[in-house]
Amino acid sequence: MSIQITDLEVTEYETAEQARTDWSFMQDDETVKVAERAAYRLSQDYADTGTIEFDDAYQEAVLILATRPGMVRECLSDPSLGYGVLYTRLHQALVKVVRTDAKHRTKHTSYEGALDVIEVGA
Repeated sequence: MSIQITDLEVTEYETAEQARTDWSFMQDDETVKVAERAAYRLSQDYADTGTIEFDDAYQEAVLILATRPGMVRECLSDPSLGYGVLYTRLHQALVKVVRTDAKHRTKHTSYEGALDVIEVGA
């Protein structure tokens, strides 16, 4: 048995995640508006729970678009999909992120909550 070592190409990226991100969508005003609309809708949908604010939702939306360049290219290159489908897919991805975060947050005890338990028990 022999081990074969393959030299990887040296790139300007520090991590593999950086190599897979594509920020070029930020140059398309309509795509940026899609991110803004999806973030606004999400922040309004979860306004009563205080789960996510617009700025945080927008940041998540931009990260999703940057890390899923294939989704962006697919929607924008196919006239039957376009910005409408991109908006729908982005909103669905945002909801998934927020629900996952909210689920983990409900399992988490805050520092103040832990102090209250200790004080009541003492």
